[in-house]
Amino acid sequence: MPDSLRLAPLVPADLLQFHMLTAFPPHNVNRDEDGRPKTCLLGGSLRGRISSQAKKRALRFAPHFPKTQRATRTREAGILAFRRLSAAGIDDALAAWAALAVNMAVGGGTAVPTLAEAETLLGGTKKGKGRKAVEPADDEGAPKPRDEIERSLRSEQGLVVSTRELARLDDALESLIAAWQQNANGFASTLAGWVRTVCKEKLLTRADHDLDTALFGRMVAADPAFTVEAACAVSHAFTTHSFVTEGDYFSAGEELNELGGTGAAITSYAFFGGGVYYQHAVLDRAHLRQTLADGRSAEEAERLVVDAMDHFLTGLLFAQPKGKRNSHASDVAASYVLVTRGGDPALNLGLAFLDPVTPTAGQDLMQASIARLTAFHEAARAAYGLTNALCAFNAYPAARAGNAPQAPEVWTVEALHRFVLEAAGQEVLA
Repeated sequence: MPDSLRLAPLVPADLLQFHMLTAFPPHNVNRDEDGRPKTCLLGGSLRGRISSQAKKRALRFAPHFPKTQRATRTREAGILAFRRLSAAGIDDALAAWAALAVNMAVGGGTAVPTLAEAETLLGGTKKGKGRKAVEPADDEGAPKPRDEIERSLRSEQGLVVSTRELARLDDALESLIAAWQQNANGFASTLAGWVRTVCKEKLLTRADHDLDTALFGRMVAADPAFTVEAACAVSHAFTTHSFVTEGDYFSAGEELNELGGTGAAITSYAFFGGGVYYQHAVLDRAHLRQTLADGRSAEEAERLVVDAMDHFLTGLLFAQPKGKRNSHASDVAASYVLVTRGGDPALNLGLAFLDPVTPTAGQDLMQASIARLTAFHEAARAAYGLTNALCAFNAYPAARAGNAPQAPEVWTVEALHRFVLEAAGQEVLA
């Protein structure tokens, strides 16, 4: 073969890849703007869909995920600052100025705000170095209502602020409040210097990232130096088979019934669907280690890597979006998870279901989906020469063979965790 036609060698990788099959009963865990379950077209067939964003949010807010390691997605850091400073007695114009600076300091802009901009946000005609907002009058130059002021203090785009960065913001606000209490007359000058400094130095960090930011990343368009590339990727989940959205007409009887009628107090429609969903996820362990190593000792970083892998796996198994949960009690866990570990390139196996699954005699949808996924994966391994270590977690008794699992299949979550965490060199769940 001519050298020009030879494939370039693959860049060594260090990936955990997950291929999950999860059966949802009637549900609407992730709905569109019309209140219907989300869908997509694949292979000319309509499928149920659950967005990757919904899955990742469920993972971040799962009970096992530590709150101390969860970043905050927000447009309201400036509002938080404004309320804290204003409640401490600081003039609203100065508090709004500080709030605008906070927005920039957490990644929400590139221009250093001025006191004049803060005055404009408050409205009114009175000029000066600060004044209290008052109730709006009938004249044209009246100050704005407080809720309108606060809405104008939101950042234009949503920002991702880590736990450590929120703590830095809290410390900064406390220092401003202390400066106001010590010298209210000279505070405007003090604040001017603080605004310049915080907008230059930022409240963001380039190291010591929490697990949330390390796993799911963040983009800081205003200052790319603070951008964090995600260590994981999560696909949209879709049904392995054709999907139908069903409508449910419901009513609630009139329970006071003062008029003695037979009508209902509430009538409406709700929508739902059900089926077996395939979802792919990838965790780049090398990248995760690199991100968590910044600003930490090797021992602490490795402990956090293990924690991140453990929380990520547990979330993939058990954390599901909570849409319409009270109407359907649709909490479920993955029934089948095929996991590979090693240097093979990332490979989504969704094409296994390009042709919608139709069970044959003696099979149900989960059994047929498992058979399709495993056969497709075996063919892909042979075709591409893939050599990753393999583990297949099977929690669906109808798809098991024999009285005990045969490698690479395992039947317990403990065994699956052991396979995943072996990569970190940890003796776990022995």
